[in-house]
Amino acid sequence: MTEQKIKLTIVRHGETHWNKERRIQGQIDVPLNAKGIAQASAVADKLKPKTFNGIVSSDLSRARQTAEPSIRTDQGFALEPLLRERHLGVLEGLFVSEAKKQNAEDLKAFQDRSFAFTPSGAESMSEFIGRVQRSLVKIHQSFKKGNVLVVTHGGVIDVLWRLANNIEAGNKERPTIENGSIHQFIYNFETGNVNIESFNQTDHLRQLTTLSDL
Repeated sequence: MTEQKIKLTIVRHGETHWNKERRIQGQIDVPLNAKGIAQASAVADKLKPKTFNGIVSSDLSRARQTAEPSIRTDQGFALEPLLRERHLGVLEGLFVSEAKKQNAEDLKAFQDRSFAFTPSGAESMSEFIGRVQRSLVKIHQSFKKGNVLVVTHGGVIDVLWRLANNIEAGNKERPTIENGSIHQFIYNFETGNVNIESFNQTDHLRQLTTLSDL
């Protein structure tokens, strides 16, 4: 029998050079740097005692590389384009400092999560939220019960946080979502509601703070 609620253990991908340099990635396919690879390994160690019905990852390489150390031979693994980061149009590839000078209005709209204004060539917030909601439906239809490990991006987790907290359109509040962080959500397929069990767990990353920039 299909359960209406499933548990989602959601991981933000590890660090990339672009994260470190404050360069806007969007859907540009940037791989993990060495620190990001170490974060992915730390995530796998943290989650090793847990049992998952399956693993789903954004198909962008920084998410896929984060998921790979956690994959076990007895679990299904799928790449899902619906879990990609928001497409950010003209902002993609720019350093934040460049965007402030060249595309200040577009950058502000992105940073404010504006529904009224969309950066040129970008996915609107409404489109992005709709895509994230479709990804939840698809994950539920694929697994139907249990705990699913989902590896994705900060923007997707931000949307889930907004849905869980009923954040109104235009609210500029933003949660902290660190690279390699772990989040626990409950998704109710029947109602479409999302609830947070825990958010931005990073204790497994503390051992990496003593390392130099890898």
